[in-house]
Amino acid sequence: MLIFDEVSVSRAGRQLFQPVSFALEPGKIMTLQGESGLGKSTLLHALIDQESGVEISGQIILDGNPMDPSNRLSAESQTVFQEPLLFPHLSIGANIELSMHQLQGASHRDRVNQLLNQIGLSGMAEQDPFQLSRGQMMRVAVARALAPHPRILLLDEPLSALDSETREQVKHLIFEQVRHDAAYGVLVTHHPEDRPQGGDMVCLMP
Repeated sequence: MLIFDEVSVSRAGRQLFQPVSFALEPGKIMTLQGESGLGKSTLLHALIDQESGVEISGQIILDGNPMDPSNRLSAESQTVFQEPLLFPHLSIGANIELSMHQLQGASHRDRVNQLLNQIGLSGMAEQDPFQLSRGQMMRVAVARALAPHPRILLLDEPLSALDSETREQVKHLIFEQVRHDAAYGVLVTHHPEDRPQGGDMVCLMP
């Protein structure tokens, strides 16, 4: 179980939102919603990296183990940010492989090709990612995060650049992998329809 107990974020000493608490079962996704600029994205960033002037408070417990805020969740998680953040000097396949450094190399190609097929970019592993549309680049970013089967998947508006048909395809891929892997998902979105059917939601308050 992934437990957030009175978790909040402060920037320059000012608390951005009221502390939130929830308990997330394996295979489930928690959706975070709230006003723009309230700190939803800042919370996800604070979970994986230190930023000057930003502090995270409260307790996070992963599978019964309290997480040290100084270590964050980076060792257990993959993140899809609002921007694709692809590397221009690497091919599409090599960008996806970046997240699989702990896996044996022989399995990388099979996993890359599987994901490219699932996101509708089959056969494009060797191509330049900056020849893609922004929506296609976001799909590659999603594939990179899913590739190593992370324990925790942090999703910051991962579907916003996608058309309606692709949105449903990628959403199903994300939700199904989290369920199949018994992983934990934390989804930030402004769109209620992106929330998993029957999934829990926390609304951040000023």
